[in-house]
Amino acid sequence: MKKKKSNLPKWKYDFSCKKCRHIQYVKDKAKCRDGDYCIKFIERTDAGLPSPIHADDDRVVRCDCFEAIPEEGDSE
Repeated sequence: MKKKKSNLPKWKYDFSCKKCRHIQYVKDKAKCRDGDYCIKFIERTDAGLPSPIHADDDRVVRCDCFEAIPEEGDSE
């Protein structure tokens, strides 16, 4: 009989790209980009640097470039 694998916990995201200030509309025919992209991610990719998105052993996905858009009423 086969042993049933134990289910790993689901991945959790520490960020939401929809709430990041680096998301902008990009139309770049040379790179086939047409839509909302993370500017910081594009800069790193084009420079040949590793992705800023990573996951640790705690199964939480994080982005090193994430900066939240301040909401109304938030004081910085």
